[in-house]
Amino acid sequence: MRFKTKEQFISGYGIRKLGLVEYIKSLENEGLEDIKIQSTLIENRVVKSPRMLDRNWKFYLSIRNQIAWI
Repeated sequence: MRFKTKEQFISGYGIRKLGLVEYIKSLENEGLEDIKIQSTLIENRVVKSPRMLDRNWKFYLSIRNQIAWI
């Protein structure tokens, strides 16, 4: 399923996941590599633990190509 709007995404996953996806995508658009993005998430305490980093990163990778509004 491709998410054409933020509203579609929010109805499927919730507002917190939207913020996370948009934040990661903005870092990606700045030209950061995957490992640097992950370290930034930990450094800025966007994720609380390495376990949550892994879980959120895998979620992002699974929907990365399905978000059309960014």
